Amino acid sequence: MIQRIQSLWLLLASLSVCLLSFFPVATFAPNENTPGVVFSFYAYGLDYVPAFSDMLDGLYTSLLKYTVVAVLLVCAVTPFIAIFIYRNRPRQVQLARLTMLLNAALMVAFFMLSDFFANLGTAFFTEEKILLINYNVGIYAPIAALVFLWLSVRYIKKDDKLVRSADRIR
Repeated sequence: MIQRIQSLWLLLASLSVCLLSFFPVATFAPNENTPGVVFSFYAYGLDYVPAFSDMLDGLYTSLLKYTVVAVLLVCAVTPFIAIFIYRNRPRQVQLARLTMLLNAALMVAFFMLSDFFANLGTAFFTEEKILLINYNVGIYAPIAALVFLWLSVRYIKKDDKLVRSADRIR
């Protein structure tokens, strides 16, 4: 049924992935002593100071950007779809586990891309100005989604066990 607790966990997982549209994954600053942000890494692109446009224009290529956005959309839509297939609990578990796998891949991709952008930005500057990575809310959204999906799988299994025991009694 839709009013079960696993539906709430699936909805929260979907909403936490949707947060990536609004918050940056990471921001990059020159160092602790120099204030300001050189550029921000969002799931859908890079937001940067115009002075660095030559370096960053072709960096986040369209193929990579569209791949990340496609995985992001799947991670956001799949838990929402799983809410409405409550009659088929094994399928719900499969969709939640698939989304967990995609969220883990998304997290790894975000960490790798952040490190790549920081190293490339550091190479652009002189040796004395090293870009530091400041992780923002966007990096924690897939982690929260993983926790919510794990809780939903746990409660779906518990619900399935309850239904099977009730079937035995009848």
